[in-house]
Amino acid sequence: MSDAPLPLPPLSAPASHTLAEAGSSTLNQLDGMAEKDVLALHGLGPAQLGVLRDALTGAGLAFTDPVARPRATGRNDNTALATTDGSPRKWIEQLPTERRVEDGLRLLELFGEVTGAEAVMWGPSMVGYGHHHYVYDSGREGDTFRVGFSPRASALSLYGLLDPEVDDLLGRLGPHKTGKGCLYVTRLARVDEQVLRDLIAAGWARGEAGC
Repeated sequence: MSDAPLPLPPLSAPASHTLAEAGSSTLNQLDGMAEKDVLALHGLGPAQLGVLRDALTGAGLAFTDPVARPRATGRNDNTALATTDGSPRKWIEQLPTERRVEDGLRLLELFGEVTGAEAVMWGPSMVGYGHHHYVYDSGREGDTFRVGFSPRASALSLYGLLDPEVDDLLGRLGPHKTGKGCLYVTRLARVDEQVLRDLIAAGWARGEAGC
């Protein structure tokens, strides 16, 4: 167990309150605890347990006596996100502004070249590459793409490219913003295209989109 205090990951308010009441304010204090005992705490359900488990693993720590995790059934509980039959290129070409069309077509080339995969429309406005089926600790499961993008009116939304291991790449990318797993840039001309390629390659290798 590490001697340096390691902060807890972002949790729901009930889970944070529960852990505080139990006297657990750092990951170090959770290291070695039985998962069933943590799950038994009022206000801390399977989803928050999964967040803590992942944080412990990332820090080289672990719970003991793991609770059985839900098995994938193949169903998609997130019906709002599913593939459609539309052509990504045709959809991009019909976008209302020249900037969105120009950057969208360039992203279509970049993602295709880096991943070697076919572009597919996911929902009405996202272009995705690859497939990932996920199962949360809560039992909820669904389908998503591995990496993708959407040339939205306010910014280019890039999915599946963020991870703590690529912070050095983000530092060299150029002007951008991040938010809940998504990377946002206003114009491709303002960022380093080779760094963007490296981010796409890293995201593709991880195989799971966020956002």
